[in-house]
Order: sequence, then C-alpha cells, then structure tokens
Amino acid sequence: MVDAKPAGRPRDASIDTRVLEVTRELLIESGWDELSMRSIAARAGVSRSSLNRRWSSKAELVLQAILGATPDLTPFAGTDRSGWVEWVVQGSRQLFNRPEVIAAVPGLLLALAESDELRARLWSDFSGPAVALFTGSDADPGAERDARAVMAMAAGAALFLSAVAVEDATDALYARIGDILGQVVTGEGTDDRVDR
Repeated sequence: MVDAKPAGRPRDASIDTRVLEVTRELLIESGWDELSMRSIAARAGVSRSSLNRRWSSKAELVLQAILGATPDLTPFAGTDRSGWVEWVVQGSRQLFNRPEVIAAVPGLLLALAESDELRARLWSDFSGPAVALFTGSDADPGAERDARAVMAMAAGAALFLSAVAVEDATDALYARIGDILGQVVTGEGTDDRVDR
C-alpha cells in the first residue's frame, strides 16, 4: 500500500517565521492602526493568499506574533504553587512591557471585543495549559478557579501598570503583587520586603 501524498506544494515553514517577525517589527514601527495584512505581506515577501491561508484576520496574526502558537511553559518547570504564582506575575510583566505588545493592545482589545470566538480561544489556549500545571492532579474545582483568578489579576495588573500607572511599575510593586497573590493561593504569610 502506498501512502497518499497531500495535494499541492508542502507548506513553507520559513514563511511563518518571516511573517511573525515582520508583524512584530511593523507593530513597533507604525502601530496597530497602520498595520495591514497587505503591508505585512509586502515586507515579508509573501503573497496575501499565503497570509490568508494561515491567519483568518489581522488580530489572529498579531496574537500569534506576540504570544506564539502555544504558551511557553518552561518557566513553570519544577515550581510549586508559590513559584507558579511568581512566574505568572513576572511573565505578565514581561509580556505587557514588550514594545510590540504595547503597540498592539489597544487594537487587540477592540478586536477581541468584536469576536467572541477569538477571545474565548485566546483565554482557553493560553490559560488552559498553565492552569493544568497549577492544579496537577487536584480535582478540586476551587484550584482551577484560583489559578484562573491569579492569571486574570496578574495580567490585569501588568496591563494597567504598563498603560496607566507607569510610574508605579517598579520591581517592589510587582514583588508585592506576587506576595499578595501567593498568600491568597497558598495560605502562607506574605513577604513584606521591598528590596528584592
């Protein structure tokens, strides 16, 4: 028996890499409003049809460019729940301080508000794996709720600090956010130190 080959040419993975890199560059250079599928295709040297086959919208393309296809879970390796909380806080800070993310956030928030499907998929795809690491074999629905609450509060705090309260976005404040969230989740006392 002979295996059937897929019809058409094989997919060129280098296109994805170029397009995602160009998308990040253009976000920084010109912002969300000036970013278009046409400008991305032109700079990346690919056809619009190549983009349309891979990403159904500008918002979907931008989300993959800034978040990746799947979440990076390596920072969680070997951590306990306190370490998990600390990484969620620091990871949220890192994400929302990247220039391409800062440029994309206003437009992405509008796009997500207009697409329930994209919004639900974003939350599910990027919270699900991290929540599973937090809960492990714990079947308690409260553990899953705690994990999702920590993720929402950490991301919300990072977004607010990067966009509004920029002057307060200090190491000490982020450490305190992590301490407070960690105390709530683990039941352990907080660390009042601010000299981390």
